[in-house]
Amino acid sequence: MNEKIFFDQLIVEFPKIKTYIESEDPDLVHLKMEIFADYTIEQIQKENISELKKCFAFQENRIDLMNSVLKNALIVSFCESMLLGKCSNKMEEVKMYMPNKLKLEYLEYEKYYNNLRK
Repeated sequence: MNEKIFFDQLIVEFPKIKTYIESEDPDLVHLKMEIFADYTIEQIQKENISELKKCFAFQENRIDLMNSVLKNALIVSFCESMLLGKCSNKMEEVKMYMPNKLKLEYLEYEKYYNNLRK
């Protein structure tokens, strides 16, 4: 799956962020993924579990289809935002809502990050 298809599907499923996604340069994949991460973090802050699960399911259903650019953006822009962002102190609880593939990506990045800090 290439970036165009991914973000076209994203704005259909999450029309609230359509304007933000479309206003970015198509080549700025990491920034666009960060917009989705910010939206996901907003759901954590609002304790909107149904929308949070929808965000996670969107990623989960595409992980195996992502090209290398998207996969890198998932890890660097999405997982990192979860780990280090505004809701980092809630991630132990939030990880319970992550489906298996996304949780594995998140946990691998968390381990990598923690090893860097040593």
